[in-house]
Amino acid sequence: MLEEYDFRNDTVNPDLNMELKPHAQPRPYQEKSLSKMFGNGRARSGIIVLPCGAGKSLVGVSAACRIKKSCLCLATNAVSVDQWAFQFSLWSDISQDQICRFTSDSKERFKGNAGVVVTTYNMVAFGGKRSEESEKIIEEIRNREWGLLLMDEVHVVPAHMFRKVISITKSHCKLGLTATLVREDERITDLNFLIGPKLYEANWLDLVKGGFIANVQCAEVWCPMTKEFFSEYLKKENSKKKQALYVMNPNKFRACEFLIRFHEEQRHDKIIVFADNLFALTEYAMKLHKPMIYGATSHAERTKILHAFKTSSEVNTVFLSKVGDNSIDIPEANVIIQISSHAGSRRQEAQRLGRILRGKLQDRMAGGKEEYNAFFYSLVSTDTQEMYYSTKRQQFLIDQGYSFKVITSLPPPDSGADLSYHRLEDQLGLLAKVLSAGDDAVGLEQLDEDADDIALHKARRYMGSMSAMSGANGMVYMEYSTGQKGGKGQMKSKPKDPAKRHYLFKRRFA
Repeated sequence: MLEEYDFRNDTVNPDLNMELKPHAQPRPYQEKSLSKMFGNGRARSGIIVLPCGAGKSLVGVSAACRIKKSCLCLATNAVSVDQWAFQFSLWSDISQDQICRFTSDSKERFKGNAGVVVTTYNMVAFGGKRSEESEKIIEEIRNREWGLLLMDEVHVVPAHMFRKVISITKSHCKLGLTATLVREDERITDLNFLIGPKLYEANWLDLVKGGFIANVQCAEVWCPMTKEFFSEYLKKENSKKKQALYVMNPNKFRACEFLIRFHEEQRHDKIIVFADNLFALTEYAMKLHKPMIYGATSHAERTKILHAFKTSSEVNTVFLSKVGDNSIDIPEANVIIQISSHAGSRRQEAQRLGRILRGKLQDRMAGGKEEYNAFFYSLVSTDTQEMYYSTKRQQFLIDQGYSFKVITSLPPPDSGADLSYHRLEDQLGLLAKVLSAGDDAVGLEQLDEDADDIALHKARRYMGSMSAMSGANGMVYMEYSTGQKGGKGQMKSKPKDPAKRHYLFKRRFA
């Protein structure tokens, strides 16, 4: 069933005066995706799938400009809220007082009857106590009829917390934008009835050939485990400790340090290093003296680090936890080094690749010599569970036409002495640090959008009862009888009036 909105004949909701600026020229594939959404003068609800860096923001702003009604834009975090607010002012001529941001730090209201509200899924779906000011704004959001509900990174919507936003808000048209329409649980199909069907999906390699997104060299770097680390890895039963051991493998650390030096000093590239494991993220960043961003980093500090990374030649490498997977726009970055990841998540692999897909096409389009202008390295400890996860993670990108080459000799033998953990005593010191850390310290970072990770973990066993298995746990059945009391306290059924019996059964009781 298709949900369509006849926005031109909607006289109930006030119009929003906004047009695309003259310099906003949608590319051919962006025009095609919008033509699938708008037909017969109506707006169709659904999902548009474009690779990271292919201009999803312009598609979203163009859709809002065509509908010309109030727009509620939902993003995954406060950084992307700022980016979306900037995109609306960059591509459209909407006045600044009609764009407002609603986050924990910024609570703005637009002037007039219509406007654009940019907020996060969490701010709308949160069910706890709010401040008085927040309560008033959220009440306005719930009571207003929105012309367009624009959802960035729409693959998070099926999660239990985020799907509440669909029922809380009232909108005539819903547009979901994502680069990776995959989840590791079975909920991705729920988007068909929560939002609508997939309207358009772009081919990644066609956009590379057209020069619209970067041409990425993908490589899997095999890092042998050192003898001492591998010996402890084989002994451990605890999965958190096993993961910490293969992530903190000294050979992996040395490969990461070598790649950072090579790309910073010889190519002058901008590098993002991804690590889901906070213990590893902290150790790597402190040892190499680089800035890092993770879940607990304040919004102001994140903005400051990202600004320095984009503009300063002093900051060329930044360490990110999984908060950098979605919605963080860093067009300057052209190298990714992945040292730890979230099990076998295909979506995470593609989202991370997407951080370096945008805005580096000038070299090739101007006839540059290099075929590749972006690099994606995934560091994997050999003979560990990470090898299995790595193969599973690459599946989505392989389906898109990418190929991974394997590098087995990094760092080169002649460059080993000047890298960290060259000496055995340093390696043993690192091993002691990993083994002495508590399970909580070496665990993965948990974010609200991680609700699709259920299928990535093994089933857990716990004690239960047969009534719990049948779904009858804590239930009590009461039997009632509507009749007259007979002798000895028994219930005597009331004789039915023969005149009211069905004619087929009248003779049976005669």
